[in-house]
Amino acid sequence: MAVFILAVSCVSNAGEAEDLFSQGNRAYVEGKYKTALSCYRQVMETQGISSSLLYNMANAYYHMKDVGNAVLYYERALYLAPGNEDIQANLHMARKDFGLVERESGKWERYFHFFNLNGWTWIASGALTVFSLIFLLRGLSQGARRNRLIKAMSVVALCLFVVSGTGVVLQYEKMDCGIVTAQGASLLVSPFDTASKSGAIKDGKMVKIEKTYKDYLLVEETTGETGWIAKKVVETVVPGGDLG
Repeated sequence: MAVFILAVSCVSNAGEAEDLFSQGNRAYVEGKYKTALSCYRQVMETQGISSSLLYNMANAYYHMKDVGNAVLYYERALYLAPGNEDIQANLHMARKDFGLVERESGKWERYFHFFNLNGWTWIASGALTVFSLIFLLRGLSQGARRNRLIKAMSVVALCLFVVSGTGVVLQYEKMDCGIVTAQGASLLVSPFDTASKSGAIKDGKMVKIEKTYKDYLLVEETTGETGWIAKKVVETVVPGGDLG
């Protein structure tokens, strides 16, 4: 069962930002969710983002029945804190409560959610560096070629590089994912205001962004259905430069 417990700290420096964060938490506990969000946004403007701040914002949106933003901020918090059980549980419960179909990840795929794109990239870079150094050492020294420990280290480094490379690929896919944040969003057959509707997407649904044309996005749903949607009703899970 998901428990909507607030994160108690998200700022690195004491001062006005911490006071605003505490004020936001008090407002949340009192059921003043709009006030809480206002405080959290001010913290974001002065201190930047953190998983705990995004998590608290998602909880506030959830209680306001703002489906799209609740899912969006849970997803953003989870990107910064992969594997966080509280965020995962609340995101799962939000989707369930709002009637959103959730794609089940394969067991093997779940292991690649322990780190985000930056994390897997650093691991891949480190593994490749170690493997390259060992390869160079074995080329310069005959003794190193026969050393079983060095051989084992090269195999481990190579395997780690392959695994982390897979993690990079899977996490990179999130860069093109967005969440529909507006109710009654329509899918269109072409990127024009006069285009016919081909369907509708419920707020809170995740879509893959395939292409951009002026004020419209070509998106693909998890069901495989594609269509054009107004850019203003979709927010990317990983906005450029914000969640690096």
